[in-house]
Amino acid sequence: MRKLIAVFGLAFMGVLAAASLAFSAEEFVGPLPGWLNAKTDCGAVADGTADDTAALQKGLDAIRKAENGKRVLYLPAGTYRLTGTLNFPRTAHSEPQGTGIHGEDPEQTVLKWDGPADGTMLNYNAWYSALGRLTFDGAGKAATAIDFHGRFSTANEFADLIVKDVQFGIQAGHMDTEGMAETAVLRCRWYRCAKAAISLQNFNSLDWYLWHNWFEDCGLGATNEFGAGNFHVYESTFLRSKEADVSTRHCGYFSLYRNVSLDSKAFYLGKRHPNWKETETHPCQVALQENRILRYSAPTPVLIRNNGPILLLDNLFSGTVDPVAPTVLHNPPADQADLISIGNGYPKEKAVEVCGRLTQFDDALAGTPALRPPSPVPFLPRVERPILAVAKGADAAAIQKAIDEAARQNGKRPVVHLPGGSYSLKQGLVIPANA
Repeated sequence: MRKLIAVFGLAFMGVLAAASLAFSAEEFVGPLPGWLNAKTDCGAVADGTADDTAALQKGLDAIRKAENGKRVLYLPAGTYRLTGTLNFPRTAHSEPQGTGIHGEDPEQTVLKWDGPADGTMLNYNAWYSALGRLTFDGAGKAATAIDFHGRFSTANEFADLIVKDVQFGIQAGHMDTEGMAETAVLRCRWYRCAKAAISLQNFNSLDWYLWHNWFEDCGLGATNEFGAGNFHVYESTFLRSKEADVSTRHCGYFSLYRNVSLDSKAFYLGKRHPNWKETETHPCQVALQENRILRYSAPTPVLIRNNGPILLLDNLFSGTVDPVAPTVLHNPPADQADLISIGNGYPKEKAVEVCGRLTQFDDALAGTPALRPPSPVPFLPRVERPILAVAKGADAAAIQKAIDEAARQNGKRPVVHLPGGSYSLKQGLVIPANA
C-alpha cells in the first residue's frame, strides 16, 4: 500500500460539501387549475387542533379515480392532525394512476399523527405518480409514515419530504403481498426513523434510486433486511446512524456513490439471511465509490457476509482506528469472498481483510480531511408563474393559441396547463423558436 498521506488529505478537502449542492434550477409551480384543494374543496382546517383525517381522505378518494376529473390533491400550508390512517388504494387497474399529492411547502405543510400507537399514517398504492412537499410527523407514536401494502406498483416519485419520529419512513412492499419498483426518492430528509428510513420489503421492490437525501439519527438509512429488494444511494448524507447507514440481507445489485457518512456506527453491512445455510454461496454485487466515511464508531465500518463481488473505488475512511479489527471485512461463511479495492484511503495499513480473493492496488493511508459543516440539499422553491389554462378536450387551434401567448411572455416562464384528458389533434403543435 503506497503512503500518500499529504496528497490524499488534500484530495478530499471539504468533503462534506459534495452532498450538499443544489444541482439544477428546477422549481415547483403550483397549485395549477384543476387541482383539488384540501382546505377549500375538502374542508380541512390545518390548525393542528381540528381532526383533518376525514377531509384528507375525502380528497384522496376524489383524485383516485380518473372519471372524477381532478387527479392532484394540493395541501396549503398548515398542520393537519391525523387520528387515523389515510388510505389511497388501487382496486381497479388504472387507480390511482397518474396522480399527485403535493404540499405548499415541505417545512410548513405538516401531517401530524395523533392516532393510536404503532399506527400507519398513509397506506399508499399509487403508480406513475408523485408525492411530495410534505412533512410526516409521527410524534414518536406512528409505526410507519408511508406504507405500500397492495398491488404491484411502479414509476413513483417521492420528493421534498420530511419524515420524522416514526419506526419506518417508507415500507416498500411486504413479503406477503407485492412490491413497489422503479422509484425515485429525491431531496427527502429523514429524522429519527428508529428502525429504518427506507425499507424495501419485497422481491419486486426493485430499482429504487435515492438522490440527495439527508438521514439523521436513524436506526438504518436504507435497507432490505426486513424483506427484499434492491436500491442505489447517490450523493446523500448520513449523520449518526445507530446501526448502519445502509444494510442489505437478500442479494441483488446495490451501488453507493458519493455519499457522506459522519458519526454513524457503520457505513455498510452486508448481512447473511438467517435461512441461508452456512455452506451456501450467495453472490451479491455491490459497488461503493467515492464515499466519505468519517468518524464512525464501529471497529469495522464495512462488514460483508455475502460472497460479492464487491468493488471499493476511491472511498475515504477516516475514523476509529482499532489496532486489530480491519476497516473492511469480507468474510462469507464459505470463504469465497471476491473483493476489489482500488484507490481508497484507509486510516491504517492492512485495513482490508478478505476470506477469499482480494484484488488491491493504488490504496493509500489517508490524512484527516478538512470538514465543512454539512447541510441538506435545498428543497425545490415554489414559484408563481403566469398560467395559461387550456380547456379539457380543446382542439389543436386552442392549444396552439395558448402556446403562442406563452411565447409572447418569454422571460416570465409561463405555464401552458392542459388538464388530464384526451385531446384530438388534427394539426401539429409548434413551439416557436427561442421560446
